Amino acid sequence: MKRLSILVITLAVVAPAGLVMADSGNAHYAWARVIEAEPVTRSARRPVDQQVCWQEEVYREVPGRRSRVPVVLGAIVGGVIGNQFGGGSGRDAMTLAGAALGSSVVADHQRQRHPRHYYAALEDRCGINTEWRESRTVIGWDVVYEYQGETYLARVPEEPGEHIRIEVAVRPVQ
Repeated sequence: MKRLSILVITLAVVAPAGLVMADSGNAHYAWARVIEAEPVTRSARRPVDQQVCWQEEVYREVPGRRSRVPVVLGAIVGGVIGNQFGGGSGRDAMTLAGAALGSSVVADHQRQRHPRHYYAALEDRCGINTEWRESRTVIGWDVVYEYQGETYLARVPEEPGEHIRIEVAVRPVQ
């Protein structure tokens, strides 16, 4: 009776450990022939900024020597004529108006007689041009392989070559 209880206790302790050991011992590794391997890619778009420069035609005024003396004289003559009209504070207003009108008339006359001249010049301009570039990254390989007459499909992280290492496990069907 004492032996029977020791045997039962021993089986209760060792049996579960034996089952686990038997399960892990049923796996082994083998090599399978690769039939086809296709890369799996991911694409990404990213902006690439580039400085671009070009020459642009611009027009500039030819520097000239325009005398301000006629405009000042026109203002003085206009002020004197305006001063002849009105009385009191109206006379001051007419003097200012005459001076403004006289300088304006002379300036217009000068612009008509001596028009501004322009010349064309090339000027460098620069700007940023953004191009979108697409890049593809291999993230894995879809592999079709054959093992013992059966064909299988798996995704692996690296290119397998002509053969792929596989794990073969035997488990009971329940």
